[in-house]
Amino acid sequence: MASSRATNTFIEVARFFVVLLTTGLGYRIGRSEPVWLPDLLRESGSATLVLSLLGAAAGYVIGGAVGRYLQRAFGVVEDQVDRTPTAQVMAGAVGGLIGIAGGVLVTMPLLVLTSPLWAVPVGAFVTWLLASLGFRIARRKSADLLRMMGLSAGFAPRDGYPTRADVAGVLVDSSAIIDGRLLAVSRAGFLEEPLLVPQFVLEEVQAIADSGDRKRRRRGRRGLEVLDVLRTETDLVVLEDALPEVDEVDAKLVRLALRLSVPLLTTDFALQKVAELQGIEVRNVNRLVEAVRPPVVPGDQMRIKIEAEGTQEHQGVGYTDDGTMVVVSDAQGSIGLVVEAIVTSAHQTSAGRMLFARRSDEAAAPADA
Repeated sequence: MASSRATNTFIEVARFFVVLLTTGLGYRIGRSEPVWLPDLLRESGSATLVLSLLGAAAGYVIGGAVGRYLQRAFGVVEDQVDRTPTAQVMAGAVGGLIGIAGGVLVTMPLLVLTSPLWAVPVGAFVTWLLASLGFRIARRKSADLLRMMGLSAGFAPRDGYPTRADVAGVLVDSSAIIDGRLLAVSRAGFLEEPLLVPQFVLEEVQAIADSGDRKRRRRGRRGLEVLDVLRTETDLVVLEDALPEVDEVDAKLVRLALRLSVPLLTTDFALQKVAELQGIEVRNVNRLVEAVRPPVVPGDQMRIKIEAEGTQEHQGVGYTDDGTMVVVSDAQGSIGLVVEAIVTSAHQTSAGRMLFARRSDEAAAPADA
């Protein structure tokens, strides 16, 4: 709603300046009383008023079109800024200031050589246009620019996590944090870059840790424990970018990855596809695990803890240490127990690998056996 009001205000301000310009043009033409004007207008002395009103009407229509065009053009600029490092934006701001100075140098002679009816609207419109563009760019990068100059951006580190603006590394999704394999992947040396965790991702993991669902609560708390360990073992940075203009967490991650030009680490297949369609490099933990996993073939035997009932009758579901789902037949009554199973088949899905097995033991052991 606020964004829509801001858009309408921008268009109306653009329309106002165009109306001023066309009204002044109509007034100037009316005062000169050109020969092509009807005799009635020249003789009645109303040419100035009529042409000024016609200019205002034309400016109202043209100004709306100009405002909408500029709004779209500024949107393109904002998207480009999202993909541009802060240092380049600062350099662009300096170039913009030089451009404004040049615009002032051009406007000053207009005030001397031409009528204020022309110079004032043109100069005011150009100044407002450049000021609006500079404001939008500065708003997009305000926190980073302030930190680069050693000033506070109004954010404070939370829970002892370090924060910084000169970000470079891998942006981490909540699905990768609660997955359980991130710590092992990092310790194995597959993640040498700093891990960038946005504040809104931390808040999502915290919400999962406080969930009423026991399984989700356990995964969320394990994710927070993993982050605490990674904070001491690796370069982990919490980003304070709030992105209030975006509602969904996945959309925030995509927008932030584009803005920082960094890869995205996730286990979410849907998020991976959306990010890749927008040109973002995605590192999916499932892909890495599949690449280094020793092959499991039908006939292999394993011990698996049954966590829940399966979708079919008499089935039980468990998970290996790397998160692979194992569907075991004849294990529906063994929830919470560890059973011996023989792999019967393996299937690759979009979310990862799935194994099917059958019970091979006569009695199940307790989970801590």
